[in-house]
Amino acid sequence: MTKKTFKSDLAELIVSFLKLKKSVGLKYETDEYYLHQFDEYYLKEKSKSLKIIIKKWIILRNTENPITQRRRIATIRQFGKYLMDLNYPDPFIIPNKICQKQSRTLPHFFTNNEIIKFFIACDSLKQCNNSSVRHYVLPMLFRVLYCCGLRTCEARKILVKDVDFTNKYIDIINSKGLKSRRIFIHQELATLLEKYDAKINCLIPERTYFFPVKKESCYSNSSISYNFNKIWCLANLKKEPNKRIRAYDMRHHFAFANINRWTEEGINVNAMLPYLMRYMGHSSLDSTLYYVHLVPEFFSTLNNKTKALEDLLPEVTYE
Repeated sequence: MTKKTFKSDLAELIVSFLKLKKSVGLKYETDEYYLHQFDEYYLKEKSKSLKIIIKKWIILRNTENPITQRRRIATIRQFGKYLMDLNYPDPFIIPNKICQKQSRTLPHFFTNNEIIKFFIACDSLKQCNNSSVRHYVLPMLFRVLYCCGLRTCEARKILVKDVDFTNKYIDIINSKGLKSRRIFIHQELATLLEKYDAKINCLIPERTYFFPVKKESCYSNSSISYNFNKIWCLANLKKEPNKRIRAYDMRHHFAFANINRWTEEGINVNAMLPYLMRYMGHSSLDSTLYYVHLVPEFFSTLNNKTKALEDLLPEVTYE
């Protein structure tokens, strides 16, 4: 496939900007996609100033949500800073607060019944024409998401060489923020993964990815989302009105379940949070504390234990 080229007057600068970003280890694949979009738009509007073109380009489109808008704007903001560093005439840096701040999507909290039904449906998948291993790969991929609290992009990109059955760990390489970490797994999961690996090796020898589609390819994020929804429907599980239930919610569930279990066992949650932060690959405790805030509302153990403390602190009035 021929690689798409940049064609506007900014083409050379865009290429050098991408080279700079990739030279420090950034993949910048999504950003390159948005830069191609901007390059085409700039080509059509080149009679206007760069500032006017950017201001028109960043307007929220009818076909996108605010999160996507923020993502593509971030790319052009970085490119604007690069132009300023090069003393480009009349550069324009998009203000940080140009987009409306987005509230976090409230995660779905899985019940035991939902988890059981979901994995029964997973294990009932049949071989399909598009993939000879799909019915083996997906049940294990979703088990790793559920048991280890990984991001979906982390799980799908695990390489065969990243999994050690003997020492029971998985290496997560160059994840969010280009950070890597080693997560240790339970013996039961390690045994399941080893059996799965032997089976897939027979069907796709010398594969690259631990959860492959073909020898050199893995699932995309959209494919994981599609298959999760398909299995959810296959399990006859209900969907809440106006709320998405996602594979990513398994990561949230992992955090909630651990915090609730520690509370139930009388373990100091605050002392355990740094370990949970490292295991989940959070860059700071703030992201992990988000789960502590939500746990009492949805898990009865912590809710019941904290309810007794409510009367110890008097309500503070406005005055």
